[in-house]
Amino acid sequence: MSNSSSLSDFFNVQKGERMKTFLLFMWLFLFICVYYVLRPIRRGMVLDGLGNEYMPFVYMGTALVTGLVVWVYSKFAYLPRKKLIGSIYGIFFVNLLLWWQAFQFESKITSGLFWIWLDVFSIMGVTLFWMYANDLFNSSSAKRLFGIVAAGGGLGAVLGSSLTASLVQVIGATNMLLVAAGFVAATLAIFLYIEKINEGKALTQRAVASDSKVEDKSSGLGKAFSLLASNKLLLLLTLVVCLERITPDLVQFVYHEVLHSMATGRDAIAALDANLERWRAMCEFVIELFLVAAVLKRVGSAPCLASSGVAIVASLLTFAIFANPLIIVAIFHVDEALRHSWFKAAKELTYTVTSRDVLYSVKPVIEMFFYRFSRGFAGVLILLANSVLGLGTTGVLTLGVLCATAWVVVALKLNTEFRRLELEALYNREDDVTADKKRKPVAV
Repeated sequence: MSNSSSLSDFFNVQKGERMKTFLLFMWLFLFICVYYVLRPIRRGMVLDGLGNEYMPFVYMGTALVTGLVVWVYSKFAYLPRKKLIGSIYGIFFVNLLLWWQAFQFESKITSGLFWIWLDVFSIMGVTLFWMYANDLFNSSSAKRLFGIVAAGGGLGAVLGSSLTASLVQVIGATNMLLVAAGFVAATLAIFLYIEKINEGKALTQRAVASDSKVEDKSSGLGKAFSLLASNKLLLLLTLVVCLERITPDLVQFVYHEVLHSMATGRDAIAALDANLERWRAMCEFVIELFLVAAVLKRVGSAPCLASSGVAIVASLLTFAIFANPLIIVAIFHVDEALRHSWFKAAKELTYTVTSRDVLYSVKPVIEMFFYRFSRGFAGVLILLANSVLGLGTTGVLTLGVLCATAWVVVALKLNTEFRRLELEALYNREDDVTADKKRKPVAV
């Protein structure tokens, strides 16, 4: 038996799934690598140039720009997935070359705009990736494979943050954008290759619950909002997505204050942040590769969906007692590790009981528009608590505890609804198999 076959058997990857799983792993690996090359650079630019006090306005700008991008996307969501996803990743590549040129004339405004662009870039690229992964695999396959696929993101975070930590003070932040552009070109090549090997093959059979078989003849955002409003699972998913963005942004605001006190200068802040993210990403990779599938199989998705909220509540209450800034550093990275590993896999799993119509029309609205709108809302909350009401860090962290608690409650309700629909989809699949057998002629 070959080494590749042994590894596939160990991770419970079936023969027909191996190539798709490997290519999806590499796609996410390279894309997240790009994000982690750029994220520390962005943080260094903003904290050293624009200043943390302007972050609420940057968050609000992110919400507005993402809303515009989602509106434009909705006009083209009907396109075949090869044209739709391929074109968007091609635009990403060109954007990075344009940013490289713009960084030659860096200013405070450029720093703020780059933060907003990277927010849109990251959420759109990841949403398209998981939308495509959900289209390739059904619910039963997703439980086994999404942890392995997600591990590509963990490994990409390790490489991306390591590259930035090692190279940013050697070649400079600006030239790191050319490194990122090369990786984006590679992700596009992988996507096109997956489409090539799947050309002419039947689409994955998706057994969905009757609640998800919603028909709507409208188009664009109107169709997406109509489907969302009529489906309890999608409404709960939307609330979870909103809370999983608002809560970490409240923590991140305080984390920025701590980070800025630990290093001075754009490149120094970027290098420090990249080193912290590198160590966290190593933990993410191990969790995704070895624990996610086991946790989903043995205890279900409920702990995965709620664990980050529980960790934030516990840590912020601990910080209120001991006031050690390292607690903020720890919870920021623990939350990131949990959200990027089993929370992400469990959340994506919930989409497997929905239809393809939902995947391509509603999922981007939830994962891009509502996700980034929530970042804007978090900016408003921070501005009110920190500046308008004068509550400072205490007010921001109090809001963090309240939002994290709500996150746990809604996550558990989402899991209950998902389990109900998953069982219904299973019964529908079994009924379809039985009906097919009855239709087959009996040999005499």
